[in-house]
Amino acid sequence: MTRTVTAITQVVAVTASLLMATGCTKSPPIANDAPPVNGGGAIAEPNAASETWDIFLLQNKRVGYGRTTVRHGVEAGREIIRTENVNFLSVNRDGQTTKQEFRGTSLETPQGQLIRFESETRMGSQPMRTIGRVRGDRLEMETTGTGTDEPARTSIPWSSDCSGPFAAEQSLRRRPMRHGERRTLKMLMVGFNQVADMEMVAKDFEPTDLPGGGRNLLRIETVTRLADGQKIEGTVWTDDDGETLKSRSQAMGLETFRVTKAVALEKADTVELDLLASMMVEVERPLPEAHRTKQVCYQVHLDSGDPAGVFAAGPSQTIESLDSRTAKITVHAIRPGWSDGNAKAPADPLTDDDLRPNSFIQSEDPAIVADAKGAVGDETDPWRVALLLERFVGRQLKSKNFSQAFATASEVARSREGDCTEHAVYLAALARAQGIPARVAIGLVYMEGRQAFGYHMWTEAYVGKRWIPLDGTLALGGIGAGHLKIAHSNLKGASAYSAFLPVTQILGQLGIKIVKCEDR
Repeated sequence: MTRTVTAITQVVAVTASLLMATGCTKSPPIANDAPPVNGGGAIAEPNAASETWDIFLLQNKRVGYGRTTVRHGVEAGREIIRTENVNFLSVNRDGQTTKQEFRGTSLETPQGQLIRFESETRMGSQPMRTIGRVRGDRLEMETTGTGTDEPARTSIPWSSDCSGPFAAEQSLRRRPMRHGERRTLKMLMVGFNQVADMEMVAKDFEPTDLPGGGRNLLRIETVTRLADGQKIEGTVWTDDDGETLKSRSQAMGLETFRVTKAVALEKADTVELDLLASMMVEVERPLPEAHRTKQVCYQVHLDSGDPAGVFAAGPSQTIESLDSRTAKITVHAIRPGWSDGNAKAPADPLTDDDLRPNSFIQSEDPAIVADAKGAVGDETDPWRVALLLERFVGRQLKSKNFSQAFATASEVARSREGDCTEHAVYLAALARAQGIPARVAIGLVYMEGRQAFGYHMWTEAYVGKRWIPLDGTLALGGIGAGHLKIAHSNLKGASAYSAFLPVTQILGQLGIKIVKCEDR
């Protein structure tokens, strides 16, 4: 059975981390008797600290908890604030439990100026760590744990009006918002490693349900716009002191609630949500031989939002808006040299990053290079090479399970296990190792036997001046018209996570109707 949900679960964890940044800690006052600086310039022992706990709910079921600690100290002769956040999430996926862990530390001045940050994401067999330091007008970052010996280095512009990842929380605590007030911040989004603009608009106080009972809290609507043009909408509810007691993100409807430590740890080992079952999109009639079809016409409806602005148009997919909530999507199976498909689709440009190795697609890893060479032998035709690699991935990943949330291609080359995300990144790495540009696609796939669509990731290879879909999970020699594409990514840098955001915006809102199917 095709595995379908890993591309989403890590976004749940990243989104939880983003919610924590919107106001879930309470800063202690700076003590007057600050300790001396130690000789190496590291942080001296803190002289004041506070700790808060939160739980995360998805579809009204607990999926994890988080702890945030704030300490004040001195570093290199100046006062600093050290904020540490750790989030644990667990979901059930078709009988298997996936656990994810996010850790983040931010060092800032009392005025909110970022000095440096560290983050650690554990979703594969080894953690991925990023360290960022502000140097003049740049934020320089190094990421390790990517399957290569050398850290991946990136740098983004940084200005004096940019703040650290906890800027929203600090702003609300320093000066609680009032009814009708509007506030904007420029802040770092750890996890996406992008600078984002957050706008907060205070509405009015309203009765709010909390785990410990109801409170009258100020409702604040938030819109966070990432540098790549995407946005995350949400709501926070704060008390008179500006402390956030509840948060909700539109992305998957993830909620956080402030609780005591005892409540946070009370069900820490309990897995309440079966994410696979909750993410299925059932259809009225079956789609026979879905992955061998030549063309399928679908009618897609969103309860909130325009599907024409969510699903991706391209050579394999034509989109026609029917109204503000409904669209007709025609999916075409395409191959090199075929004249059909969406001929009117604008050319999707090829970039150098579609061929270069990165933190998730380590196409220069000797194990991947050897696998690719062994899989294709003396074959040189690019399309035949791509098909041989697709078949190799389907055959080699014998343990098709949900044990890893999002492993890199290097990890997969050694573990030989995983679900759709592992198949997709591994196939992309093998293709790049053979000189074929490749990326991953995110969307939905028809699940035979369930009469439903599930969220999925597959691979696209650039062959014959076109992006051609492949699916290492199915390994059928390319794909039919049973895949609905939402987005694609070369998985370089921040795009590795932000590419999944459009998917999270439509969960629980999507309806799909099969209108017409054309067999081969």
